[in-house]
Amino acid sequence: MITNKEVKVKIPKELTSEYIETELAKMGLNVLRWAITDYDNDFYTINAAIVCE
Repeated sequence: MITNKEVKVKIPKELTSEYIETELAKMGLNVLRWAITDYDNDFYTINAAIVCE
């Protein structure tokens, strides 16, 4: 099953896709795609399509 999930990721000094993908993997998410949908002073809000097993 595929579902969408919103998570928060701390904003790094330098943004790279590898940083975001590493943080999502640390959360144990099997991600198909992701997008930054919002941010504040400390965090990005990431909307990700994830595979649920």
